[in-house]
Amino acid sequence: MSFQSKQGIVPQLRKSIGVRVQGLFTLVLPAFALVLTACSTVQLQASKPQAPNTLEQARAYVAERERQLEFLEYELNEQSRACYNKFFVSSCLDDVRLQGAQIRRAHLEVQGKAEDMIRLDEYANRRARTPN
Repeated sequence: MSFQSKQGIVPQLRKSIGVRVQGLFTLVLPAFALVLTACSTVQLQASKPQAPNTLEQARAYVAERERQLEFLEYELNEQSRACYNKFFVSSCLDDVRLQGAQIRRAHLEVQGKAEDMIRLDEYANRRARTPN
């Protein structure tokens, strides 16, 4: 008998490895899904404000700005607390801070545009009232 005709333990090992790999997948896939859920990114409900197109929109934005920023702060605090239940806490906190900074920056830009529109309208009204 030659060595090639005797397959010895090789077929048994292949069979055993196949069963182990299949068992490993049944254990690893649910755990992997759980880790992905625990590491999912955070999405804030507060959205970036839109630049006003009319004077009325600008005045409405200036009147509502403080309330929107208070809601943003509240939501940032809530999302930061929720991050401590996730697997990658620091990554989650970084995402929350980054989104908050982007929304605050957008509020500053819109506030500047809204206040410029209001200021220019007031200037035009003063110029129209003064006789030449």
